[in-house]
Amino acid sequence: MQKPLHRYSTLAAFWHWLAAALVIGQFTTGWLFHKVYEKGTPERADWFEWHKTLGAALILVVLFRLLTRFFTTAPKQPERLPAWERLAGGISHFLLYVFMVAIPLGGLMAVSDKGGMVGLKFGLAFPAVPGVTEAVADWAGDAHETYVWAFAALLGVHLLAAVYHQSRRDAAAGRMPPFKR
Repeated sequence: MQKPLHRYSTLAAFWHWLAAALVIGQFTTGWLFHKVYEKGTPERADWFEWHKTLGAALILVVLFRLLTRFFTTAPKQPERLPAWERLAGGISHFLLYVFMVAIPLGGLMAVSDKGGMVGLKFGLAFPAVPGVTEAVADWAGDAHETYVWAFAALLGVHLLAAVYHQSRRDAAAGRMPPFKR
């Protein structure tokens, strides 16, 4: 009989923490280029290029994260948790994935109205979304920004839930390495 899986795999944890670091970088660079520096300044352009570069990296990391999730078993929700907590955890994790796909793709659409490739740091480039008009790019940019705020709120709930479960050392604690129950 196989022992039940109670923790995420090392690979799943790697993608989780790498995505977390990139999301923090995205919030930081997005805020810097959008709120701190004036339009048309070289500093704003530099931070925007960092934002696009981290966004492209996040798209790839989320893809690898989803592939890992598809090919490896995730730990089951602990049966000892109340049903409402298991339901809330499942819904919130699903929405986190939705936002981690929708936000970078919306950002990519917002800069795809010129077609071709989107310039990134280090001379790298990422393929633009084909067929995006200026109107669609504007809409995608607005949606991108709106979704970021909803994602930030959901991340706050996710962090509070993680701290709550870890502080109680309950059945949900320690499922994501390196934390332990």
